[in-house]
Amino acid sequence: MITYESNAPSLWQSLLPKPDATSHKYSRGYVLIYGGYPTTGAARLAAFAAARTGAGMTAIAVPEIALAIYASHLLSIMAKPYSTAAQLDALITDKRVGAFLIGPGAGVTEETQHSTIAMLRTENPVVIDADALTVFAKQATLLKTSIVAPCILTPHDGEFERMFGTSPGSQLHERIQHTLWAAAQTGAVVLLKGAQTVIASPNGRVIVNEHAPATLATAGAGDVLAGIITGLLAQGMPALEAAATGCWIHSEAARMFGIGLIAEDIPEYIPAVLAQLMA
Repeated sequence: MITYESNAPSLWQSLLPKPDATSHKYSRGYVLIYGGYPTTGAARLAAFAAARTGAGMTAIAVPEIALAIYASHLLSIMAKPYSTAAQLDALITDKRVGAFLIGPGAGVTEETQHSTIAMLRTENPVVIDADALTVFAKQATLLKTSIVAPCILTPHDGEFERMFGTSPGSQLHERIQHTLWAAAQTGAVVLLKGAQTVIASPNGRVIVNEHAPATLATAGAGDVLAGIITGLLAQGMPALEAAATGCWIHSEAARMFGIGLIAEDIPEYIPAVLAQLMA
């Protein structure tokens, strides 16, 4: 019989990061996100979510050709341009970075795979989403050998099947079994997105988020979720709890907004959710 915990604040509320009088932007966590081109919106959505979740500094590493696009739409989020692989590696190896996100709008390219591995080698927490999952299609072993620190994989069903070569199924017990298996295969926390999002750690613990409203079935919502989780990791939350907390905040923000939700709305409601949780 498969057992799991239903996601609720009681599982992680005591671990929520809280700023104090000694906090500064770097102590509150520096998030670096890999920004793709020509798909630029996904990384920006994730960045806004990370910042609203409390990261003290959020930046996007962007190809120089896309700098004008990113910079013209970002104020508090920094756009950090690069034109060579060495420049990108310098951004990744900046010792101030607390957590990375790669995948939203990244493109299924060799650069995406190289950058993912480079981020993992820093031994900082990494959230791997979207295209950065697809570049490891049927290469779970390569990914596992690169994971040396907290790492969260956030696939939807299609990305899961491309990466692991098997469908996670439609029944909850099947999805839990497949997510547990994927976590054991990779050594990462695996968050399988869906109406019931399954979060599994390599040690066998499973949390199921059943709090999400149907309105979250909208383009870009997954990018926002990845940004929330990365913001929490940068502030020091453990990987499993950061994933579960991110799911709850994401779901509750959507519930607060209600009908007509689009991805851009979710970050604006994150502070209200955090205020309730910290009250």
